[in-house]
Amino acid sequence: MFIFFSRDRTHPSQRDECTGNEKSIIDCKFNAESQGCNHEEDAGVRCNTPAMGFQKKLRLNGGRNPFEGRVEVLVERNGSLVWGTVCGENWGIVEAMVVCRQLGLGFASNAFQETWYWQENINANKVVMSGVKCSGTELSLAHCRQDEDVACPQGGIQYGAGVACSESEFLGHGYRPRRPTGHSGKGKRNVGWCSSRKVTLREGDRRSVPEGGARQGRGFVSVQESEVKYLGRVRGLVGCCLSAVSALRSRPDLVLNAEIVQQTTYLEDRPMFILQCAMEENCLSASAAQTNPTTGHRRLLRFSSQIHNNGQSDFRPKNGRHAWIWHDCHRHYHSMEVFTHYDLLNLNGTKVAEGHKASFCLEDSECEGDIQKNYECANFGEQGITMGCWDVYRHDIDCQWVDITDVPPGEYLFQVVINPNYEVAESDYTNNIMKCRTRYDGHRIWMYNCHIGGSFSEETEKKFEHFSGLINNQLSTR
Repeated sequence: MFIFFSRDRTHPSQRDECTGNEKSIIDCKFNAESQGCNHEEDAGVRCNTPAMGFQKKLRLNGGRNPFEGRVEVLVERNGSLVWGTVCGENWGIVEAMVVCRQLGLGFASNAFQETWYWQENINANKVVMSGVKCSGTELSLAHCRQDEDVACPQGGIQYGAGVACSESEFLGHGYRPRRPTGHSGKGKRNVGWCSSRKVTLREGDRRSVPEGGARQGRGFVSVQESEVKYLGRVRGLVGCCLSAVSALRSRPDLVLNAEIVQQTTYLEDRPMFILQCAMEENCLSASAAQTNPTTGHRRLLRFSSQIHNNGQSDFRPKNGRHAWIWHDCHRHYHSMEVFTHYDLLNLNGTKVAEGHKASFCLEDSECEGDIQKNYECANFGEQGITMGCWDVYRHDIDCQWVDITDVPPGEYLFQVVINPNYEVAESDYTNNIMKCRTRYDGHRIWMYNCHIGGSFSEETEKKFEHFSGLINNQLSTR
């Protein structure tokens, strides 16, 4: 196999002797000299997914879009083919890469070891595969090593493996998956894909990035294509890691104040005749369309949101002013149509209240110390959240709620996800989710154990999932 590849994008170089098992074309043996090679001889390829039936034995379920979800596999059990989940223990980005490739969805941008917050599939609620370990070259997850006897110590579908895939072009530049070194503590849920390598890049001058990885502890890194810079023949993941190191130092990082949510939650029965604006902006459940507009009412779960920017740069909306959406009822522009997701879930992760996809007008409400406010919604002002500042959406603002009119009394999980579609790059996405245990008796509602996802130890998280008592809001523990 002979391939002509331009290192500096001006002169071709000759490569040969690819075996077909390489993770990247850069791993093939090559001849750095380009003697006798002209651009008229540049090689080209036409890619095609072979019809080997692999795609039919794997699927994603429960995610917010077709590129993410809980991994479900088709296996034979007692003479029948059944769908089931993969145990999330030790699940990593290498395994996720195999899944995304098998499904023809490009590359893996994240691997999830916990997927309880995604909707459960009752037709695939048993773990059928565990101990999965891939090298990264497999065409199918079934080709990876796995346990003969299925065992998932942490539990079933709550800890099912999940993936988020991406067709982003930046991952196509010789991406080479490596098992992350991560941190050794317990409770790691989102697995990083930037390994510990010492590498060099050109950023005006030659700089060296020390060993130790782009980030210590939990989390993962996604790199924008514009942030990737290469120096000569940089191998696979190294290029991505370099960009990640640089990008992490200059990205925003949004975190919701969980304590504020817990302290400000209450119920309101609001008449329909003053909810017409909210109806127009889809802030109510679908059943509101059948509610009498003059005598009817809706029961709303209300709370305040205080969103901090703890990063190293301002959080700015992806779209420029020309793409902002004017909301006539509220008389201001929304720079991000989906900035947060508000959901009420059963303890098994099934949505019981229609998730409200809230759009925000981003501004600086308050700032730390001497930091100056830079963003204000009024008069078509610039929108964003300055580093060191926070945006407050008070409980009494229109649409700052979840419509629970149709929800029966019971025990639930309340979940808020910031920047759910990853429209704006952040240094850490793992702290974008907040969850609370919730008790609703039909007349009152209590929030307790509100915390940022993954901020408790693994042992405490398990108590959070199964503990039925209440520990605050002046209600005695059961």
